[in-house]
Amino acid sequence: MRDTIAVYALWRDSEPHIQRTLSQLEDLETLDYDFEYYFYENDSKDNTVEILKDWIQERKGAFFHENFKAKKFGSVPDEERMHLLSQCRNKCRDLMLKSKSKYTLLLDSDIIFNNKNFTDHILTMRSFKDCALATPNIRQDIEDLMHFITEDSYYDIHAFLDRFNQTALPFTDCPFKNGIDRMNWSLGQLIEVNSAFGGFAMIRTKILKKVKWSTEGLCEHINFCRDILDFGKIYVNPKNSVYTKVDKSKLNMNAMHKIAQNRLKNEYLL
Repeated sequence: MRDTIAVYALWRDSEPHIQRTLSQLEDLETLDYDFEYYFYENDSKDNTVEILKDWIQERKGAFFHENFKAKKFGSVPDEERMHLLSQCRNKCRDLMLKSKSKYTLLLDSDIIFNNKNFTDHILTMRSFKDCALATPNIRQDIEDLMHFITEDSYYDIHAFLDRFNQTALPFTDCPFKNGIDRMNWSLGQLIEVNSAFGGFAMIRTKILKKVKWSTEGLCEHINFCRDILDFGKIYVNPKNSVYTKVDKSKLNMNAMHKIAQNRLKNEYLL
């Protein structure tokens, strides 16, 4: 009997990338799994709702959308945004409380991924019975501004806490500060963390039904991961790279470089 996988995603004004993402999901359907989809959308002004309605109608799952005139933020660690995201993520989670799936793919709807990224997560879940949440090496199209060794860098630093509750190094290939973790990163070994997400995470569905997103002002994934740790471990897989594109026209690259170098001087622990 094939395992069932739930796919969970939030959407808003997603038309610029929606066809790419749906095509990637269609590619997953060629694998030997049954898929069901749980989508939540709010306040889109483009054709996101119509596209999703048409796509999901022939598939298992649920789609809920609403318009409550929520403020639109950029990708910033704003407390109001974190509360809004927690609210929206929990609404999407509630759609799947009756799901019989074994695993849930927690997907940010603009992530670039492929079938191997998915099967790598499945392998982690099957090989590490203590793994509650598997997260990827999420890359952004900004070079390593600390060591200049890669043309891209780890992206999702606001959701990141290592096993010592240290925050991530910004704008660099490896977000870890601890020397052992950095060595394991270079070796491509799974690394245990207290919090990570990466836009393409896999969780055991039975655990997802027991936890929710919340915030005291930090990234909403921090509390989510804190509660997950009651049920198992969270791992980052350095070899499992997915990608996101950053609008660099709105970024001050000189300022970002200075931030990266300052963190390197003052907080980088070998």
